[in-house]
Amino acid sequence: MEENFLKKKNVEEDDKKKRGLLFIIGKRIKNGRLLFLLIAFLLTLVGLSASTYAWFTSNFTVSVQEIDVNVSSGSGIQISTNATDWKSLITLTDITTNKYSTAVNQVPASASQMNPVSTVKAAFPEATTKSQGLKMFRGSITNSIVDGTMYLDSVQLTDSNEGNNDYIAFDLFIKLDFSAAKQVYLTSGTGIIAGNPNTHIEYAGRMGFVVQGNAPSSTSASGLQDLKGATNVLIYEPNYDVHTANGIQNANNNYAYAVNGVTLTETGNANPTVYYGVKSAFAYDDSDESTGVPLGSTDSNKFAAVTPDITTAAGNTTRTAFLTLQPGVTKVRVYMWIEGQDVDCENNASGGQVQFNLGFTVDE
Repeated sequence: MEENFLKKKNVEEDDKKKRGLLFIIGKRIKNGRLLFLLIAFLLTLVGLSASTYAWFTSNFTVSVQEIDVNVSSGSGIQISTNATDWKSLITLTDITTNKYSTAVNQVPASASQMNPVSTVKAAFPEATTKSQGLKMFRGSITNSIVDGTMYLDSVQLTDSNEGNNDYIAFDLFIKLDFSAAKQVYLTSGTGIIAGNPNTHIEYAGRMGFVVQGNAPSSTSASGLQDLKGATNVLIYEPNYDVHTANGIQNANNNYAYAVNGVTLTETGNANPTVYYGVKSAFAYDDSDESTGVPLGSTDSNKFAAVTPDITTAAGNTTRTAFLTLQPGVTKVRVYMWIEGQDVDCENNASGGQVQFNLGFTVDE
């Protein structure tokens, strides 16, 4: 019961397994910029029901497979998962095993489940780790037996090395070997794209970055690992300008704030669609409907409007400003997830594949 993000009561689940890919590479590109990190996850979402309502009722099963890539990067920037082993190439092994002792790096493992979650742009301290992370919440849907209203439950999750694979999270250390601050950009290849089958669940994908501090390169590894000030939190929404027809219907049916004064279209939307992320845990007692929190609620005790800090349109072909990094080492906690409160996260979008690509460049 707890392992499923979204489950309508009395709906039986069929646990299908799919394959996925992870690769991380670094290389120099022609115009003198340095591409120092590219991360791609190929994930499969399994659709289990033909019903149509917000979020979706099923989970998806993920298997991650490492691909060997032998590509080197030029000088100027180095990356690490433990602040000790600096390199231009990070692999799945680095993220899961070549990390520092108290790190909590969460990635999909073979036959694990990954489900939609929701968050707002707020960091909080992890008491058992040297990190501050995003508050992530898993939800479940209950349909009212009285009038069919859909009510949402919410349970707060904790980043974990094992057992919880609803989303991706890991610590990344970036060493800038320049004498002055540098503007870092997301590469044109950064984003979330569809796999096969294509249900456009990528339209609901997000990435998050919790910048936890900067220190001189001479700082000890333990000192760098201890950085956890959460000096900046960024949320990135790729594909902001597109929706599916079913997502638009979902917005009209369940999220009045998303269409308030706005006519959503399948392509060419000028601005990101308004959504309210979950910011607290709450429960619904089906014996007392007054406890219910309906979809589309903007209750400020439970939800908050999220304005993405970075957006790119579908099929983006240009680099996008990310952060200005100071010389030395910057610690960033990286998150990747499917946003349950996005209007395109609905049952018809299950059954597809998504690929997360993350790449950074810096001018030399």
